[in-house]
Amino acid sequence: MKKRQYTSLAKVLHWAMAVLIVTAWATGYYSSTLSLPQKIQVDSIMLHKSIAAVTLFLLAARIPWRLIHGAPPMSRDVPRFERAAAGVGHLLLYICMFSLPVSGWLWSSAAGYKIPVAGLFYLPPLMAKAPELTPILKLIHMTFAYTTAVLVCGHVLMAMKNHFIDRSDSLISMLPRMMSKRHENETERRSIPNQ
Repeated sequence: MKKRQYTSLAKVLHWAMAVLIVTAWATGYYSSTLSLPQKIQVDSIMLHKSIAAVTLFLLAARIPWRLIHGAPPMSRDVPRFERAAAGVGHLLLYICMFSLPVSGWLWSSAAGYKIPVAGLFYLPPLMAKAPELTPILKLIHMTFAYTTAVLVCGHVLMAMKNHFIDRSDSLISMLPRMMSKRHENETERRSIPNQ
């Protein structure tokens, strides 16, 4: 039976986005909840925005790639409920991966602040300065932030469950090819009875 395996570009986009989303989330939480000297707080907010903006560009590549290439089919052993839950979970995660940085972009635009992109250039404002809207946009952004955190945690937990409890190859299929090959070799070695 052919092993479930994502394309190399899908893996790169997945892990790059994972690292950037977790880093952007951590810097955003750090800069918004801790009492920091002003310079450190401003720098961490700019770092948060810069990282989060990059995720939009990666998402612009990831969504068309996913639509064109799709995902490897799930094993027939996966219950129908879990397949449906995985589909809904992935859809919600994509919605949040888009809505979280866009809501932050809107919030910054309404407050009159720029959004740097990896320190290279600035995104144009999405709207004219409107300080009266900033509390609403902040609430929307924070809601997407915590929803994304819950979805990412759920995604990781399900990947761990599938790998360690169900013994499926879904997690291995998203690892770099060198790591997935090593896992396959170890699995084959363990399955050969001792002579």
